[in-house]
Amino acid sequence: MKAKLYTFLPGFMPLGIAILTIACSSAPLPVEPSDIEPEQPQSTTESIDELLRLAQSTNTPASIQFRLQAISELIDRGYQNRANQEIQNIREPDKLEEDLQLQFAWLSAQLALAKGDKETARIWLSGDLTKTANGSRSTGREIILLRAQLNSESGLISEAISDFVSLTEFWPDGVQTTLFEDLWHTLISLTDEDLQTLAKDASSYELRGWIELARVYQGDQSSIRSQLESIDQWRRIWARHSAAARLPAPLRALQETWNNRPRHIALILPLKEPTGNAIQEGFFSAYYEELSFSRDVPKISIFDSSGINSIYEVYNKAIESGVDLVIGPLDKNLVNQIHDLRELPIPTLALNYADNLSITKNLFQFGLAPEDEIIQAIDMAWGAGYRNAAVVTPGTPDYERLEYFFTQSWQSKGGQVVSTASFYGEGGYADVIKQLMAINSSEARAEKLLELLPRTNMEFTPRRRNDIDFIFLIANPRQGRQIKPTLAFYFAGNIPVYSMPSIYNGELNQQENRDLDGIVFTDAPWILNPTEELREDINSNLRQTQGSLQRLRAMGIDIFRLNARLNQLANKQINSLRGTTGVLNISDNLRIRRTLQPVYFENGLVMPYQIKAPSEEE
Repeated sequence: MKAKLYTFLPGFMPLGIAILTIACSSAPLPVEPSDIEPEQPQSTTESIDELLRLAQSTNTPASIQFRLQAISELIDRGYQNRANQEIQNIREPDKLEEDLQLQFAWLSAQLALAKGDKETARIWLSGDLTKTANGSRSTGREIILLRAQLNSESGLISEAISDFVSLTEFWPDGVQTTLFEDLWHTLISLTDEDLQTLAKDASSYELRGWIELARVYQGDQSSIRSQLESIDQWRRIWARHSAAARLPAPLRALQETWNNRPRHIALILPLKEPTGNAIQEGFFSAYYEELSFSRDVPKISIFDSSGINSIYEVYNKAIESGVDLVIGPLDKNLVNQIHDLRELPIPTLALNYADNLSITKNLFQFGLAPEDEIIQAIDMAWGAGYRNAAVVTPGTPDYERLEYFFTQSWQSKGGQVVSTASFYGEGGYADVIKQLMAINSSEARAEKLLELLPRTNMEFTPRRRNDIDFIFLIANPRQGRQIKPTLAFYFAGNIPVYSMPSIYNGELNQQENRDLDGIVFTDAPWILNPTEELREDINSNLRQTQGSLQRLRAMGIDIFRLNARLNQLANKQINSLRGTTGVLNISDNLRIRRTLQPVYFENGLVMPYQIKAPSEEE
């Protein structure tokens, strides 16, 4: 009787789910974990008992084979405790034949995964027992694939890619696998710099081909048509590559996404307002950029929403014009009205977020929400090990709302806000900082001492409070250039300061921006890369703008480029999209959110900020 190791591979799914599914395919988790094995009719375990009886009746290598087969069936039926007991009866697994070593390591990993211990499973799959694993045998392929997935989840990206690539050109046709998708998702999670580094070290045809495919795909995210042409060209050049005949599922789905793109779009904007004009300028800049290399652009119908209090008439006119997609409105109250409809007749991309978080069918939402920017500042400060925050904001209702949002979000992570201060207008920041740092209290104590002591020549140096780990500042560049030096004057120049994109207007003014040195913030790629080709074209052909209007132009570019990708994001065919406003991803309630680039001021220039661990900050 020849034992067989039962293993099964799932269909394509996201990486984290794929790992768990692979484990459960061959070794499902018990429904109710317990130290007591459930009672089963004899017929359900008699095959296992027979295998164990055969294992005990012989001292040949077949004995171990029988026992491993029994352990596999125990795992498959959910008897994790008994499987653990039986595998411990196999002594010195490193003395087994190569095939049996692989099976032992695989089953040990399955038992670790059944306990939720992915790290132990990864160690089993990476040890000496698996050094002979290769793509020529089923067990070897499954070991390497699962090891690669676990390495990827653990952040061991180079090891994961190496394992994935070692399998792609050897995986048998017709054998179901997530291999190509897992490798693809790992590759496109890398930055351009990481891909470049990986390319320098790549020695095999297979790996170089995968890297080049990822690079051409990432480089053309502004246009699906351009991506398709780049992929076709890659397949012609890399005709012998495994991916040429077996593209990952997201790339195969790209053609269908293009075929189902909107052909007629309604754009609803407040065109008599600067915000609406800026978005329209960005939108049509992206439109004409696409038109320059492809005639396959959608028809655009424009509807003005300036000054209206109800969206329904304009929205219905847009629908009646026969459009496939509505983009807009921008005003939050109008977006709330759209959201209240609960179901929309065609896909609609609102340019703000509704107050209600529930889902309205066919309603996507995208905006430049300051709350997203605050969350990123919070994550950076928390990741640096800071726990006590001070907050400085303008003293107007809108900014008080943002201060409240920061405070609630920071406290929900377990942090504390130990001091706050508000300023009004320009100038007069000394009193604000003295209040924030409790300098006023220090001076008051000194005055009391002067009243009590019979001398007038007492020397006094004010002391600031020492329980502040970092300062969260909301300010524009003019305000920030005065506030940051004032902090230094009042002995707080060494306290880290985190801010929002509003601290930077996008101007390369090194001399003036020296006063902002040290401030950490996040911003859109559009602002941080002024030499980007499309931005140079826009600046040379349109009126000059700064700060918030430039960011709204970038939003207009992104909403044009998003028009064909909404379902691609919603269906998780792609996890993110590199936009001009940030890296875009979508939540389960169809809200598109941005991840901005972290930067800081150094010597008056904006520099990339490497997020540091707490030990590195000290």
